[in-house]
Amino acid sequence: MRFVDDRGTFLHVVQDGEAGPGVLFVQGLAGSWFEWDPVIPMLAGDHRLVRFDRPGLGWSQQEFGPDGNPAPQTLAAEAERLGRVLDEVGLTGPVIVVAHSYGAFHAEAFARTRPERVAGVVFVDASVEPDITPAPGDMGRAVGQAVVRVTRLLGLTQVVGPGIRRLVYRAASATGRDPDPAMGRAVYRSSRVAGAVANELASYRSVAVELLELRCERPFPEVLVQVLVATAGGQGTRWLERQRAFAGLFPGAEVVELPDAKHLIAADRPDAVATAVRSLGF
Repeated sequence: MRFVDDRGTFLHVVQDGEAGPGVLFVQGLAGSWFEWDPVIPMLAGDHRLVRFDRPGLGWSQQEFGPDGNPAPQTLAAEAERLGRVLDEVGLTGPVIVVAHSYGAFHAEAFARTRPERVAGVVFVDASVEPDITPAPGDMGRAVGQAVVRVTRLLGLTQVVGPGIRRLVYRAASATGRDPDPAMGRAVYRSSRVAGAVANELASYRSVAVELLELRCERPFPEVLVQVLVATAGGQGTRWLERQRAFAGLFPGAEVVELPDAKHLIAADRPDAVATAVRSLGF
């Protein structure tokens, strides 16, 4: 198990493969490094693969704000964090970034702000929020923190966290295959992780708004892009149209429809993720 010191916060980092193009994986909201486990064996033979847990998630240390609560996420800070993680593992050249769901916000921002470090991007059922607006106040964050405190006091975190994870995989995976059920129970029973999840949920809207602003300020680099879209389980035409509109932001982006996968594509179609990475090889 390896940790890197990210400006005083120790982040859990996992590396696989010893040679070849670098690939940085960025998981979705509340995700941990092992969400990508089904993809790793398909690429580790000829790629250098890097996964890490954002603060408070997986085995990473929580990053706290001045009020003693988890520090609110910002798009700029998370994009910068991607670069620092790559620096810490010695990948200073361009890499392929593979980003799922909420992680797509961070990956796109990284490409726009550090274009010299990005060789290509694979968006995996990316979150798309073209019309989102700022929310008044910060009530969502306060409510989330209160819920976490109550579950911790009542000793419910050990039951609630793993239970929610099981429900997510049943609803958002066509196969229902959790890549590591035992690790899922170990990680998501933690009150630290519960706090980090609540923090990401509360930060989602402001991060999405930041991205809309960034798109007006910084162009996307001329790199190859693959957009993987899950259409099983009722997501259907409207979701596909939203993803095609999203792909239109990146000239030449290829949209790959996956009718046998739900939102957790890495669990349902790891081969599609690996194929997309190889198609962007450099």
